[in-house]
Amino acid sequence: MVFVLLVALQLPLANFASAAEAAVASCFTPRLAQTLVACNPSVVGGWRKQSVVVLDGVLGREACERLRSEAEAIRSRGLLERAESSGDVMATQVTPDDDSMRRAATTLTALPRAIARAVGRRINDEVRGRQASGEAMSCLVEDGAHTNKLAVVETDGGAYLKHVDSILAGGMDPRKLTAIYYLNPNWSEAQGGHLRAWDAVVVGGDGGEAGPPAGGDGAVRVAPRGDRLVLFWSDGLVHDVEPLRIASEADHRWALTTWHLAADPAADRSLAQGLDPWLDVRHFGAPLTSLTAPARRLATRSLADACGRALQVMTRR
Repeated sequence: MVFVLLVALQLPLANFASAAEAAVASCFTPRLAQTLVACNPSVVGGWRKQSVVVLDGVLGREACERLRSEAEAIRSRGLLERAESSGDVMATQVTPDDDSMRRAATTLTALPRAIARAVGRRINDEVRGRQASGEAMSCLVEDGAHTNKLAVVETDGGAYLKHVDSILAGGMDPRKLTAIYYLNPNWSEAQGGHLRAWDAVVVGGDGGEAGPPAGGDGAVRVAPRGDRLVLFWSDGLVHDVEPLRIASEADHRWALTTWHLAADPAADRSLAQGLDPWLDVRHFGAPLTSLTAPARRLATRSLADACGRALQVMTRR
């Protein structure tokens, strides 16, 4: 599959997109999809550990290096903006509909849709079987529709605060599954910037290890290694990004996040409810009394407002 990607890099955009889609599908096996669907927050709630699926060597090093170069070309054209969700991050949504962006990043602008199509099909094969058993979870949009964010941390000590990607109640935020592709082919342990996740287990990764063992805070850590794709439920995983140690531009932490959308957000139990009250109590300071409140409530107001503003920025691009 890596050989196919190397050839496709020299061919028209459609060839790269199909080869990338096939490469992701090859790595994201039905067994891994089954593992991920088994911890869908719409079924298990906030008390069940979440799985963080890690796929390594997805496109190959040469493809990753080219994608990193294209990301830097997007930045050099002034197409990044300060992210509302974190002052340490510059970001944009990548789209082939923007002529300037497409010219700077022909293959990078095709990658999110390829990821969305490959992962969506795998997840939906498993979800449909569970829907037949009466479980209230939605399929993902399968035609590649998605939202995405290309982001770079450029500041020494830069980080992301603890959060859950999708927390708005009533199906207002259709993001259901998060896929992060790391564009850091020369990343080293000394640079830091690990994805840190609470109440979670890591599945996959080279040799079964995605990063250093869990620390004293009970979190697992996943290194932002180049050509690594990380998958988890947008409405279930509590996570942050640890501070980076940046000495030069080569240490900048690049990530392309693709959010897969629920086909029917209002019919998905977790997206209809909003942030699970258990997670709100355990991680965001909500009082224990909130566990007896109606389930369909918003999370801590400041957290909900911040996520809502970030979603509006992404969707109006």
